[in-house]
Amino acid sequence: MTNRNSTGTEPVSPREFAELRQAAIDKFEKERRERETKIHGPAAPDLTANDARRSTAIMLGSRIAVAAMGWTGSVLIARSISPDEFGQFSLIFGLLGLLSVVTDLGVGRVVLAKLVECNPWEVSLVTTAFISLRVALGLFGYIVAVGYVWILRYPAEVVEATAVAGLVVVVATPSHALSVMYQSRLRMTYVAIAEGVGQLAQLVATIVAVLWQPILLVLVIPAVINEVVAAVVKVRGVRKGVAGPRPSSRAQFRRWREMLIEAIPLSIGFALVTLLSKVDVLLLGKLDTFDSVGLYTIGYKFADLLQIVAITVVTPVTTLLVSYWPDSVAVFRERSRETFIVLTVLGSASIAAFWPAATGVLTFLYGERFAIAGTSTRLLVLGACFSMLTQLGLMILVASGRHRIYPWIALGGLLFNIVVNIVLIPRMSFNGAAVATVSTELLLFVAIWVVVRQSLPVHRMFPMLPLGAAVALCAVVTVAGTICVERLGVPWPVVSVLAPLGTVGIYALVSLAGGKSPLAMVKPDREVK
Repeated sequence: MTNRNSTGTEPVSPREFAELRQAAIDKFEKERRERETKIHGPAAPDLTANDARRSTAIMLGSRIAVAAMGWTGSVLIARSISPDEFGQFSLIFGLLGLLSVVTDLGVGRVVLAKLVECNPWEVSLVTTAFISLRVALGLFGYIVAVGYVWILRYPAEVVEATAVAGLVVVVATPSHALSVMYQSRLRMTYVAIAEGVGQLAQLVATIVAVLWQPILLVLVIPAVINEVVAAVVKVRGVRKGVAGPRPSSRAQFRRWREMLIEAIPLSIGFALVTLLSKVDVLLLGKLDTFDSVGLYTIGYKFADLLQIVAITVVTPVTTLLVSYWPDSVAVFRERSRETFIVLTVLGSASIAAFWPAATGVLTFLYGERFAIAGTSTRLLVLGACFSMLTQLGLMILVASGRHRIYPWIALGGLLFNIVVNIVLIPRMSFNGAAVATVSTELLLFVAIWVVVRQSLPVHRMFPMLPLGAAVALCAVVTVAGTICVERLGVPWPVVSVLAPLGTVGIYALVSLAGGKSPLAMVKPDREVK
């Protein structure tokens, strides 16, 4: 019979067993930590003001190029189809823009704070949940868009075109989640490339559509191509780890509830403001003609350029503000004031350049029949200037966690806008809609900055003196430019070049606030301590 001890195996004592067990646990924990640190992306991203400036410059250049290509495409479309068809085209994309009410919900702004996170494993899980949530929201938005035009019995060609164009929402909604990932690391170069390549693809497709088959159903396809191409470029960067930790393979749907609950105040406010920005187009389509819709929405081509500038400037700054609050209040205030002044100067220069030349620009780009939209376009651009500063105020509230009152501000603005539109559109057509828009934007600007000033325990957040100087200078230069064009016969291109240069140049030379030029902050300098 074989003896069990003949194998050489010694019995293990309870003490030795406990030591071996603890060693195995320690080894497992060490391997787990090593696996977590292998996730791509820094554990604690180094975010500085110079990074924000660099991202702003890159995105600004990209979006100016994107806007130029978008303008070119809209000019080709406006000249190739009838006024009614162009009105239908504008209505469809106005509706899709309105769908950000249900596809965005402001969740990205709340999630941004979680992505600027020290634990890469947590960031990876949050990212996956965020992307999957936006996929679901995009599909829901598509159903809403098609259902809206079908239930309200729009013409068959509008329903069919909406079914195709609505794919923009399906692709763009999760694609924006990828942009938020890049934003959290201030790696906006990939986003700039993606948007530029996508818009170039759209322009090429638009030229082909105009030459081949300039009908509504075909002309909406290039916008879908744009979003698909941009999403592909962003995905490649994410897979390389450029945007921080890669998304996890596990989608924790329980995080949806946490994201949505935390974003509820911002979601409601954002939804109301989005309704506010698009309801004028829908009301104009019901209370007036499709031709009026087409003439009116031309103005948004120019106003949207300022919105692009605002997003480009505010996006990287928001990331900084989130990281600064509440530990570095002095830096928080400094960056907020700097951004306010930069947006003010950009808005002033835009008004000085465009106001005197509006009629000439519209005639040159879109044809003589669009010259009548000069007044409404001027007003929409003016409203966009207020909107830029409102957006900055909102991001300051979000970064500091003081955005719960925002829905009430947005609700008041929406109700005011609807009432004024209903009163003015039957009397003034699309010019009435423009008056309603600029009045509402001014109201929102005042309201949001009153809240910022009253709710944040930070002194001197609002740069009153630089704002007053910019407004006065803008008014003088704009009046002078208008007189030169309308009374003295100076060509509008000359005024459009000299007026903004003069505005920025004079403003840069003005010495305010203890001898420091208001534009001094646009130059990279050392960080505020």
